[in-house]
Amino acid sequence: MMKKLFVGVMFVLAPLCAALAQDVVGKWKLEDGSAIVEVYKQGDVFNGKIVWLQHPTEADGSPAVDDKNPDAKLRSRKLIGLNMLSGLKKTGDEYSGGSIYDPGNGKTYNCSMKVEGDVLKVRGSLDKRGLIGRTMDWFRVKQ
Repeated sequence: MMKKLFVGVMFVLAPLCAALAQDVVGKWKLEDGSAIVEVYKQGDVFNGKIVWLQHPTEADGSPAVDDKNPDAKLRSRKLIGLNMLSGLKKTGDEYSGGSIYDPGNGKTYNCSMKVEGDVLKVRGSLDKRGLIGRTMDWFRVKQ
């Protein structure tokens, strides 16, 4: 009896676990290992903030800041906690219509993402259709 109950519960939970594994919400390590971005849902959009940096401080020990930002008033904001993904909406199995900010060069790009198992395919592009750009692999951080 218990064995049948266990098999029944597993039959119900397996698809649910697979669906959760495809969820974009969570922490993702950039392909070069330099940062971890936490993707979160706010209302009906998905955003992402930097929660960990491989090099969180400058040479003088002060926190790493957004010193490449084109807006001089924003150059002193700390990179940890900085929203670098914003405004992505889920359409089918893709997240699109948002933007990604690159603190390494101070530029903002159009962005789309797609979860493939434990890999988040993040595409930054100059055009809204994503034709001119590049795709990066981010890897799910398991806790």
